[in-house]
Amino acid sequence: MKKLTLGLVGLVVALVVAVAGNTARLTRGAAIPAVAPVVVAVDSAGAIARLASAVRFPTVSYEEGTRVPDSAAFRALHEHLRVGFPLVHERLTRETIAGLSLLYTWRGADTSLAPVVLMGHFDVVPVVPGTESHWTQPPFGGVVADDHIWGRGTLDDKVSVMAALEGAEGALRAGFQPKRTIYFAFGHDEEVGGSGARALKAALIARGIKPPALVLDEGGAILPGEVVGARGTVALVGVSEKGFLSLQLSVRAVGGHSSTPPPHTAIGRLAAAITRLEASPFPLVLEGPTLEMMMRLRGTLPLAQRVALSNLWLFEPLVIKGMAAKPAGAAVLRTTIAVTLVSGGVKANVLPIEASATVNLRIRPGESMASVTAYVERTIADTGVTVRAVGFRTEPSPVSDAKGLGFAVIERSLREVYSAPGLVVTPYMGTGGTDARIWSNISTQTFRFLAVPMPADALSRAHGSNERLSVGGYLTAVRFYDRLLRNTDAL
Repeated sequence: MKKLTLGLVGLVVALVVAVAGNTARLTRGAAIPAVAPVVVAVDSAGAIARLASAVRFPTVSYEEGTRVPDSAAFRALHEHLRVGFPLVHERLTRETIAGLSLLYTWRGADTSLAPVVLMGHFDVVPVVPGTESHWTQPPFGGVVADDHIWGRGTLDDKVSVMAALEGAEGALRAGFQPKRTIYFAFGHDEEVGGSGARALKAALIARGIKPPALVLDEGGAILPGEVVGARGTVALVGVSEKGFLSLQLSVRAVGGHSSTPPPHTAIGRLAAAITRLEASPFPLVLEGPTLEMMMRLRGTLPLAQRVALSNLWLFEPLVIKGMAAKPAGAAVLRTTIAVTLVSGGVKANVLPIEASATVNLRIRPGESMASVTAYVERTIADTGVTVRAVGFRTEPSPVSDAKGLGFAVIERSLREVYSAPGLVVTPYMGTGGTDARIWSNISTQTFRFLAVPMPADALSRAHGSNERLSVGGYLTAVRFYDRLLRNTDAL
């Protein structure tokens, strides 16, 4: 017994030593790049005024079949860009693609080099009818007040278009000539599927474009660390994004008078299917971009979390459980299921002939539209419930290489113009969708990032009420693009 006790004590001691050693060794992680700050001259007043003016054009994308977009508003915005950025329009080639999307070509000194594609979109979502009074400033007023620019597009995504062109105008004014060709590809309908972005890519593919050395679109941002449970400030650079699939569940029945109902009406049978589906979520998996993000954030976390992340061989189930405790954490660990639309029945005393529900799934890399559809059918386990895909859909995007030069150039450009104590620049998986997904199959350096410091509540404003962007945040984005354009020579 004594030998057994000593053996157990020795095992515990060895385990503690191993855990402590891993924590000490792995928490240090990679050294933060030493980057000297760079002063970038910006026409601040002009840049703010140009973005504010851009917001005033109601370039709204409506759901198909509801309302036709105001094409005159898009063309007026095009003219605003022409007037606002004279050097860009003098020295770059501008083309209109797919009717309302724009492609600018800044030819590089060496056209044999792989190019850069900088993306953005200038369509915005509508203001939900009845919520106009919730806005402090008019959604299309382009008001500058309280150190913010207010209105649709200040966060999603006229900000990217305007900041990129401000950066280009400033670089041209300073005499910069890129080594490699740079394309600015601005779509007009990202909010409803991105046919403009696909047309822009198709035009470049038809011209024989090489796999880009860097593709950058909207996506992550500079956020307070508490958004992801860390200390300090975190810059999230999207290296992948979830797939998108909506499945319609339908049940048909005979119908009749409600006074003599069957055991389950069409609505009841549909409800049972929904209940089984919500009770059986997809598995939680810690891998890929989410695992890399947690590893990079490890040094900013409390001791218990550092220990757990440094010893996943022992604590992985606990780490996953802790992350999944909040919806945002669960969303980066699994394919999510959300029942978003339900319909059925026409009158209180009439048995419904048909009932249907729409289930929206955001598919993590590693799954596919086919695999999640099969999972839904197995889980429902009712041949009386028809399952079919409806509307827009796309597979999860391939994961870009966060150890490549493209990511390094993004990080360097950000650190040159923005400093914060303990700033961590990390890859992450986007749970929403962007036009960048169309490029990720041909460029492993396809990223999603908007260099704007945002408060924690900014994410809820992008498609909600009181969308706004701080003046200082916007000028950071302008400076970032100035440096990014110049740093592309290092790719």
